[in-house]
Amino acid sequence: MKTIAMVTALASLGFILGCNRSDTDRSAADTRDTSVTATRSDTASRTETTNLTPTSRNIESASRTYGDTNSAAAKEADNTGKNVRDRSDAALTPGDQGNSESDREITRNIRRALTKSDQLSTTAKNIKIITINGKVTLRGPVANEQEQQAIATAAQGVAGVGALDNQLEVKAK
Repeated sequence: MKTIAMVTALASLGFILGCNRSDTDRSAADTRDTSVTATRSDTASRTETTNLTPTSRNIESASRTYGDTNSAAAKEADNTGKNVRDRSDAALTPGDQGNSESDREITRNIRRALTKSDQLSTTAKNIKIITINGKVTLRGPVANEQEQQAIATAAQGVAGVGALDNQLEVKAK
């Protein structure tokens, strides 16, 4: 019985000591939080970097450098030309999708046919499919002409397709 009481007391003491921070620890943490903006400006001139994983916790480091980052991720995407094209009233977007049950069913069946195909790339499976009053419009990039033709054939094979407007674009290599 004495050993159980002793173990319980030691566990409680360890818990209390492990969970409580002293006032100096708290003030150091507060200082770190307020000085983050000041140290970030010095990050570029700093020669010492620490490679950490995204889940590591190094509270002493004001800035972190992750080893798995690359400069390509820092570049902003420039889709200005495509965005201008999509803003015209003539271009259909997924927001123009018909709300009737038959239009949604046609779009759903075409999407299922594309996702089941093992010959299509992920890009080809993610094209835009817009159905309005039975007329299907296909838009987006595909890897090659074979994918373009396979998608058009799959779309025409779905029951209820009145007409097909194939606006798929073969990506330039």
